[in-house]
Amino acid sequence: MAGLPHWICTTCGTQFMESVQPPERCGICTDERQWVNWDGQAWTTLADLRRDHRNTVAEEEPGLLSIRTEPSFAIGQRALLITTAAGSVLWDCVSLIDSETVNEIRRRGPLAAIAISHPHFYSSMVEWSRALEDVPVYLHADDRMWIMRPDDVITVWHGASQALPGGLALLRCGGHFHGSTVLHWPDGAGGRCVVDGGHPAGGTRPSPRQRHV
Repeated sequence: MAGLPHWICTTCGTQFMESVQPPERCGICTDERQWVNWDGQAWTTLADLRRDHRNTVAEEEPGLLSIRTEPSFAIGQRALLITTAAGSVLWDCVSLIDSETVNEIRRRGPLAAIAISHPHFYSSMVEWSRALEDVPVYLHADDRMWIMRPDDVITVWHGASQALPGGLALLRCGGHFHGSTVLHWPDGAGGRCVVDGGHPAGGTRPSPRQRHV
């Protein structure tokens, strides 16, 4: 049914398929690599998130823009926008998407692709693609079971590497998940930069108000 909300898990920030009621559980949070709050599973929507959160952008170095949500939401994800002569690539996603951030991305040229390091950064990836001319979202096939909002914009790739526009490349190196991926940016940091899907300080270890299940 059109017009139903796409619920977002407040603990990990993952957006789910549309439904009248929120899902019973978040599969990513009940996995041993994540956690469920002591108060139980909780949900929000993009509309609610926009009421009291905003995105901030910062130039990390020439051709590299970071996107973070304030106040911090979910596990404090950040996204990176890498600009190349063949178009920009959005590396990882945050849950909050708004017109200001979309316009900032567009101002830096056309977006060629979105690529995700691992499921803790899936967040609102489909929403980002839809807002930016339905660009493909690249995920490794080994992590396809964690896709909570299937969509035609998602491109599942196999093997050890996947070429992206502008000379960028995805490299499956394993790690946090079976399909964990890093991004090779040949022109970054003066040459031959590898960008990972790093969590904020402390990684995903639970605070005293959180528990593993």
